[in-house]
Amino acid sequence: MKRKARFLLTSVMILTIGALKITNVYAQDQAADLTGVKAAAYAGDVYLTFDDGPNNATSQTLINNLKNAGCYRATLFVWGNRIAGNQSAWNAYKNSGFSLQNHSWTHSYMSNWSYQQVYNDFQQCNTAIQNAGKPRPTKVRLPYLYSNNTITQACSALNLAIVTPTVYTSDWEGASTETIINFCNNLRAGGNPLMHDSYQNTLNALPTIVNNLKNRGFGFAQY
Repeated sequence: MKRKARFLLTSVMILTIGALKITNVYAQDQAADLTGVKAAAYAGDVYLTFDDGPNNATSQTLINNLKNAGCYRATLFVWGNRIAGNQSAWNAYKNSGFSLQNHSWTHSYMSNWSYQQVYNDFQQCNTAIQNAGKPRPTKVRLPYLYSNNTITQACSALNLAIVTPTVYTSDWEGASTETIINFCNNLRAGGNPLMHDSYQNTLNALPTIVNNLKNRGFGFAQY
């Protein structure tokens, strides 16, 4: 009888442990599935990004062209010391609903700057954006895309993640509207193009860029 009891007890324990293992594996698989669903939800987004604003001559048109084409999420990398001389454009930025991120205060080539100079410059841009009632920037597009250890350390101290373009439109080099559109056709999920708030060809390209991306199944996200 004792042997039968021990045998039954052992069998029950083995079955219980097995069931727990199966349950645990199922839970892990379910968590993995949920992670996959979350990843898939963002897999089809691109980030339309624009540097060097605000600009009274172009900013409102840029915002209008995006929204009229059906893009309601974009990222504007702010050149801080342009704010004072471009108040109407700055108001358009603030009211756009788009993300306002850091493009430095002076847009200087910082190769020989000290850590404190770099830190102060980016912090001044942060402050201007926050003083306008917008959230503190968490992203930065580096002036001229130039980086070194001093710059990366200052950005890290300010909790600014550096956003590097995945597509270069060459709008700053006088690229035609058609060329800018063609470059943006190379965007992939999670990517962002280097475009600027100052060029008419870029403004002209936006409706087609947005429509092409939508036709490819992409949505729009902002940093």
